[in-house]
Amino acid sequence: MKSKAFAPRSLWPFPKLRPLLAFNFWQVQLVLLGVAVAIWGIVWLLLGDANPAQEFLSTFIIGNCAALSVFLATPIVTKQKSPWDWFAYLVVLLPVAAVASWIATVTTRIVAGQAGHLFQLDWSDVRSGTFFALVIGVVFFISGKARARLEERNRELENQVTVGQIKLQAHEAELKTAHEIQAHLLPHELPQMKPFQIACAWEPARSVGGDYFDVLTLGPDRLGICIADVSGKGITAALLMANLQAAVRAFAPGSTGPGALCCKLNEVLCGSIAPGKFVTLFYGVIDSERLMLHFENAGHSSPIVLRGDEATILTEGGTVLGLFPKSAYEDRQFALRPGDCLLLTTDGVTEAADELDEEFGNERVIASARAARSLGAQDIRTRILDDVTRFCNGNFLDDASLVVVTVD
Repeated sequence: MKSKAFAPRSLWPFPKLRPLLAFNFWQVQLVLLGVAVAIWGIVWLLLGDANPAQEFLSTFIIGNCAALSVFLATPIVTKQKSPWDWFAYLVVLLPVAAVASWIATVTTRIVAGQAGHLFQLDWSDVRSGTFFALVIGVVFFISGKARARLEERNRELENQVTVGQIKLQAHEAELKTAHEIQAHLLPHELPQMKPFQIACAWEPARSVGGDYFDVLTLGPDRLGICIADVSGKGITAALLMANLQAAVRAFAPGSTGPGALCCKLNEVLCGSIAPGKFVTLFYGVIDSERLMLHFENAGHSSPIVLRGDEATILTEGGTVLGLFPKSAYEDRQFALRPGDCLLLTTDGVTEAADELDEEFGNERVIASARAARSLGAQDIRTRILDDVTRFCNGNFLDDASLVVVTVD
């Protein structure tokens, strides 16, 4: 691609004069003025009879011609790579420098009142003028190339910033889509069944995870309770969560028990999930007649049952879903009593950390639930979520989901 970086942003007085310079027209004149003063001073110190008018005039004529040579060389130079751009530039600069030296010699003779000797060329003046034009032209050329490289780098940085902004916008759009998918799949109204009270909460993190919870009516005296966490983040986790939700709702009503459901879910996920992905899941069925919890825990955070002053953590369970096709899962059970409180969480609750990187943990979950135990499932859920939000100052690194079941 041909670079146009040689042309400065500030134009010369003529619209088409865009020389390969790091300076505009008036900046060139200031540079030449400084050079003229320096030359006059040196000549005066060495010879003592320097003519400032002639030195200034000669410097400005030769210097502007050297700058003009850059403009003339631009169409050729921009097509060449180093060192051929130098060669192309010198091919233009040398004849221009010679002509500029002759013009400067003639002009200074006219100013000095030597019009009768206009065509009596002084080759020493021409040689010195040519040398001066070469020096000025090379300086202008080098400064222009430096300016071109700087502008090229600036353009590259601007392009990188633009690409970064586009990627950021795409990432934000992906997070928004994932949040929408996740929020749409979570239940908005929970079925209730006496003597149980059920409340759920979801606090999404900035980086979307794949938390999923659900409450399903399985019969007149049975409710299915599910909470799961899909590995990974973003839209991939949200889509996998959607797949899991569809499978749970499809297989749970006809399942003979939590173990059988987990076996079926594991079979489906192992055949469709991406390598390295997995799902942790707790699925339980609560029976309102016998006050019995039938459950299986597939690698998920252990449920907690509060009973009086005691807290029982149900540690039994199998492995995660989606990794091992032949994993075995069982039906387990736990007898409930009036006054019990069942707490189900994802690791976004227990692993929420404060500024010292200390995690909220199960003990704080239990303490929060006990503080609101007499107020019912809704208030227990609210108290736990408020406490963990204050603890981590609202900086959730993972989605925080919570299911509370109380037995009246």
